[in-house]
Amino acid sequence: MVEETIRTIKETENEAEEIIKKADAAYTEILEKAKADAAEMVEKAGAEAKAKAAADLEAAKEAGRKSEQEAMSGVEKEIEALKKGALAKESEVVAAVIAELV
Repeated sequence: MVEETIRTIKETENEAEEIIKKADAAYTEILEKAKADAAEMVEKAGAEAKAKAAADLEAAKEAGRKSEQEAMSGVEKEIEALKKGALAKESEVVAAVIAELV
């Protein structure tokens, strides 16, 4: 009976060691997967941040081009108005110069 109890205790100890080994292996596997998942999440977040930054940059460039076009349009209209004003006064200036010469 004592031998049987000792054998049962040893079997239980062996089973406990096997459970500990399996738990340690599972722990290592879970930890490695968590590290891999975290690295993937960091990489994905970095890629998303870069993509958003690139999109924001492109939107800013487009807004800048639009503002530049609007400004150029306004400048061109102002130049055209000045040309028309100068042409309108050209005959007056020519007449005044001729009057001064005569």
